[in-house]
Amino acid sequence: MSNPMNRPLALLGAVLLSLLAAAQNEVDALRLATQRPGGTARSIGMGNAFGALGADPVALSINPAGFGLYRASTLSLTVGLGFNTDDAAYYGAGSKDLQSRFSLSNAALVLHKEGETDGRQAAFGVVYDRVQSFHQTTNVLGQDVPSTILQSFADEGFGTPFSSITGDLPFTAGLAWDAYGIDTLAGTADQYVPFIPMGSSVQQRRITETHGSTNRTGFFYAGNFDDRLYLGGALNIMGHRYNRTMSHSENTLDPNLDLGNLVYKEKLATTGNAFELSVGAIVRATDRLRLGAAFYSPQWWQMNDAYVSEMTTDFRTPDSEGNYSYSSQSPDGTFSYKVHTPWRATASLAYLAGQNGLVSVDYEYMDLRSMRFRAANNLEDLYDFSVENDAMQKRFRAQHTVRVGTEWRLQNWYLRGGFGFVADPYVATDLESGQALRSFALGTGYRGEHITVDLGLEQVLQSFTTYLYDASLVDPAQIDRSAFRSILTVALHP
Repeated sequence: MSNPMNRPLALLGAVLLSLLAAAQNEVDALRLATQRPGGTARSIGMGNAFGALGADPVALSINPAGFGLYRASTLSLTVGLGFNTDDAAYYGAGSKDLQSRFSLSNAALVLHKEGETDGRQAAFGVVYDRVQSFHQTTNVLGQDVPSTILQSFADEGFGTPFSSITGDLPFTAGLAWDAYGIDTLAGTADQYVPFIPMGSSVQQRRITETHGSTNRTGFFYAGNFDDRLYLGGALNIMGHRYNRTMSHSENTLDPNLDLGNLVYKEKLATTGNAFELSVGAIVRATDRLRLGAAFYSPQWWQMNDAYVSEMTTDFRTPDSEGNYSYSSQSPDGTFSYKVHTPWRATASLAYLAGQNGLVSVDYEYMDLRSMRFRAANNLEDLYDFSVENDAMQKRFRAQHTVRVGTEWRLQNWYLRGGFGFVADPYVATDLESGQALRSFALGTGYRGEHITVDLGLEQVLQSFTTYLYDASLVDPAQIDRSAFRSILTVALHP
């Protein structure tokens, strides 16, 4: 390994401004497919178990036939305040971060129409529902880690001559080369070693901040046939906005190592739009029993990414020019692609105890192995995404979701509770498999003649593992994630 005091002044290799970005991976597709009904304070207070109930804007994301149970036109608005906490454990050290967010969760205009034929009614309108929020900060700290991210860059660069590594790998190994984080192995031109040897004692910190949301805006129509059969359908337009900033820092604890610390950063901005179709039915089997079923088509996403990376290194001894620090930044990368998420189906059952209360259960099925990446139409050199699509087949599985809720009436007041379970999307043998997502909810509400006010509280818990870089080089970090939100809905019934 060469001494940094003898490093040349000029950066090796020219950065190409026009690059086809590395193909997106299966985790990006999972982020798009992972959606939970946003709903209203009433539905959230019941764990969003509304597939056979209806008469609530959450029907857009669970079963559009539920709009057929409206008895009057309604305008509603739902806002929420959320608190997201990540507890991380990594190489015996713990760290925690909290982020809060105020948001618009749901907005709906439902227009009710009496049919010309007795016993038939209809409802139509538009609903906005936030089905995923990405406002999260994850802070992972390791105090004595015998590994370095530079080794993963050295491995990535293997076989690529140093004369072209900047152009061939400008977002990762090329940056490490330009910032003197890696060097060629003595006597070779395409094999690399890190300036922090594996086994050295290193303090690592990884801070990942994400922002954005996935939203569903739907135009629906539903019919009520003699209060026995309810049918509905919707055309839904999906919107996705995701911003992630990742900062990975390393500090060497051995004063004899020349490289003292490094910082590697990635910034990603993703936007996309899609559409889906949904249909559903609810049957009043008896006066006390309702059965529901709904089908949602795949979502056909058109996605656009913009990203940039940079690396900075600080050495303990200067080079011949007196420089201690070096930095390199990648070109601005852009990439367009398509993602097809799985279809999903919901089966529901609700038992009504007269005017006193009810119990409701939803079951939802979605096979994540059917997700697919596709090339964007505007690409001349079409990348087939065979590696990523094959990885989704191997890493993911069919996902089962269960939601249970109850509501009980005390004159004009209502008390609610709910529970939800979403199976872990990864197969049990996957390195990043974790626990199922669990949600617990409570709620209350008041119904007047022309106004309804509801309050819902929900806590969502999930634990999972993640690797800061190559799993063969480093142990996983354990993340315990908790999200708490309070939701307020005000609805007007003219």
